[in-house]
Amino acid sequence: MSEAFEGATQRVHNALTGGKPDQVRKIIAAREEVLERYGPLFTPENAREIEEHEFTSFLHFRNNKHWSGLDRSIPHLTSDMEELREGLSVLVDLSKPLAKRTTAAVRKVKGMGKTTATAILQVAHPEECGVWNSTSEHGLKALGLWPRFERGAAFGERYDKINARLRRLAEAVETDLWTLDALWGLIDEETRPLPNLQIDGKDQEVGDPAPEDTEAAARFRLEKYLQEFLRDNWALC
Repeated sequence: MSEAFEGATQRVHNALTGGKPDQVRKIIAAREEVLERYGPLFTPENAREIEEHEFTSFLHFRNNKHWSGLDRSIPHLTSDMEELREGLSVLVDLSKPLAKRTTAAVRKVKGMGKTTATAILQVAHPEECGVWNSTSEHGLKALGLWPRFERGAAFGERYDKINARLRRLAEAVETDLWTLDALWGLIDEETRPLPNLQIDGKDQEVGDPAPEDTEAAARFRLEKYLQEFLRDNWALC
């Protein structure tokens, strides 16, 4: 084990075993409920028959209990349900190499960015697939674990390398990939999840700005969130 990885592991372990905000504890506790409800939907066979309401229900924070903002891509994702079903069946098919099927899925389905694709993979294959979103990316970079990619590497090739790092890290601290994804905002102050922008204002995500944050800082985070959300969800359309 390298010194850098050992240091990274210690930081993650501290976040895992230390005190946590209520929202983080709720996310971690919801794992089995969410996997039991949505895991069966995301098999190659069932994905080919998935109904629009079944799929879109997963994208709402109140149901997936982990990731907010996924529902903003619903109009794009469901604009062609046959394409969506086919893309989902490819995405979750373990008989195909991870890099190839993830690249194929995000290219096929309009609105299928890395955040949505890997959240689905985490629920479909919780032991094999971690989540790649802005927060986990910031966390891996803060820990010095961000991989290098070949120039022009496809989405799936990049995710394959990122996922290997996530799996290694989760194994090192003896936790699951769902829990690891909930911890990123606790690992480094600069990697806190950005404010939740649920339209109805009812959901609250981990890492919302503390009351003492200045108005300017809040505006900066909001602008940054929007920039990264657009990049994550439409760059690959």
